[in-house]
Amino acid sequence: MLGSRDPLETRNDGTAFTSYGLYELDGPREEHSELHWSQHTLQTGEHLAALWRSQWGMPLSTLWELLAESEGAALLNQVDPGQQVEWLRDASGDLERLRLWSDRSVGHEWRRAADGNGFTLKEIKGERTFTHRVVTGRIQSDLATALGHYGTLSAPDARALARLLDRHLPVQEKAGAGDRFTVLIEQETLVGDDIPHAVRLLAFEHRGRSLQTTGIRHANGRFYTPEGRSLLPPFDRKPFAGEFRVTSGYNLGRRHPVTGRIAPHQGTDFQMPPGTPVQAPADGIVTLVGNHTHAGRYIEIDHGQGYATRYLHLQESKVKTGQSVQRGDRIALSGKSGRTTGPHLHYELLVEGRAVDPMRAELPTTELLSGDDLREFQLASRAVIAELRNTGTSRQIAMRPSSSLGL
Repeated sequence: MLGSRDPLETRNDGTAFTSYGLYELDGPREEHSELHWSQHTLQTGEHLAALWRSQWGMPLSTLWELLAESEGAALLNQVDPGQQVEWLRDASGDLERLRLWSDRSVGHEWRRAADGNGFTLKEIKGERTFTHRVVTGRIQSDLATALGHYGTLSAPDARALARLLDRHLPVQEKAGAGDRFTVLIEQETLVGDDIPHAVRLLAFEHRGRSLQTTGIRHANGRFYTPEGRSLLPPFDRKPFAGEFRVTSGYNLGRRHPVTGRIAPHQGTDFQMPPGTPVQAPADGIVTLVGNHTHAGRYIEIDHGQGYATRYLHLQESKVKTGQSVQRGDRIALSGKSGRTTGPHLHYELLVEGRAVDPMRAELPTTELLSGDDLREFQLASRAVIAELRNTGTSRQIAMRPSSSLGL
């Protein structure tokens, strides 16, 4: 359900803004993968307890278990910006393991005891191995099922890769049964560990009756064709024309002025007259259109490659769930529906399911690489394409120094 956990704020200056609550919109969400790690790099002003509950969806009682032992409490009570936290849940969603990295090479891991009572704590090193594999096949029903037919991939890995391909295919609805696909994946494993840390999609080819495309991951994390054309369209910074005053910015560490509690604001509020046109900032597919007491009329759009946007307190929606939209299309009229102090637009940007600051986040701004960037990309992509088209590829890469891991 969509809900808010904090009472409505009030101001006496007539400013319109959204109540500082956390919204969970009804609708389809990515399936939880019990064999993949989640991670977060701590930012200035963030508090572990607030992130634990509001961002990561884990009960505080589990955090209190980790704090019960003095050594663990000392580590968790002294976290600093820049440290990385990683966690692994079991099939039921309960915390199985937690890692806190002190730097790029050393960290600590809490692992749930075999009897389920409490956690053990040990120091860990950051050395990891990387394995590249090529998987090729034909879509018979859905992509996840097709990927799952190959013994080199676990069921969770197949589901994760299917979601990635769904994001990166430029026109998802053109992919269909009978199409052939090839994917190059990289599996990352901590030395001595028994569960993959991450599975990354490095490149893919899709050949079908209505869609033929090749995508290679660039150094910026996004996918491009061999010619350097982006598979993620450019984004506008704001979802409207003109200028409107920001009445409340993105702030995960914000304290509620009345309760004193951490009350994250996961979007940006723009004060604007009711009926102001709201535009799609990029091409995408509408995944949610709804109405709720607190958020009012709202819309969510999936733009591909892990990018999604949300729009709250609307007066009217101009789109329907499942509809494709293009950059600049009118998708709604702003309003003051739901729980709000006045007419405004609450706008959110999500990357890989996590809210980021829409006014500061790095956004794709061009459809085609050029100059040195294009030359460097094409030079690096040659080896990737060669590996992608070598269907017998399944090799182990030598251990990399921890400084290259990007922790």
